Amino acid sequence: MTQGTTNIIFDFGGVLMKHDREGCMNDLRQFMADEDVTYVLGFGNDNDDTLRAKLERGECDTHYFLERVLALCKPGTTEQQVIDAWNTVHAGIPDEAWETIRQLRTKGYRTYLMSNTDAIHWQHTLSLYRQQVESLFDGVFLSFELKLTKPAEAIFRHVANVIGDGQTIFVDDMEANRLAAQQFVSWQTCASMEELLLISFPDRSL
Repeated sequence: MTQGTTNIIFDFGGVLMKHDREGCMNDLRQFMADEDVTYVLGFGNDNDDTLRAKLERGECDTHYFLERVLALCKPGTTEQQVIDAWNTVHAGIPDEAWETIRQLRTKGYRTYLMSNTDAIHWQHTLSLYRQQVESLFDGVFLSFELKLTKPAEAIFRHVANVIGDGQTIFVDDMEANRLAAQQFVSWQTCASMEELLLISFPDRSL
């Protein structure tokens, strides 16, 4: 299955970065009504009108997002409180995940990151993991920069064109994204790092 594989693309949240959605929602509820938290986040649904979805698609910038969220918050809430609550969704990346990527690169595979994320979350990610991101990925594809989000065909076509030839394995925890990758660009897919580790990767560096 992996004999011709040269590219491995990782989703970020849910694959590398552990998610704490409940923690994020609870933090926002400290200064926002439940219905407004749902409007802002939209976790667990495909509502394209949430502020989170617009921020991930690059349809609004951080300033606009924070302005809109603060308008929903109780008086006295600060931008930093919103940012801190927003970043609570990030529950850390296990060392084992970074080590897996290092080993794959040592064996001669090209590794990439492809994420539906926003500028606030990405800045937080770099504050924690800049060294790993810069040293362990041959390319990073972010929805808010590209103004394209998974599972739309356009983002898969774009990434496939950039990374070029070679068979690709795509690791993503969302079934819709895996199906899109299979349909639009014929990538092999995995649902998790654990599933990826079940695959035998021959050493291409020899």
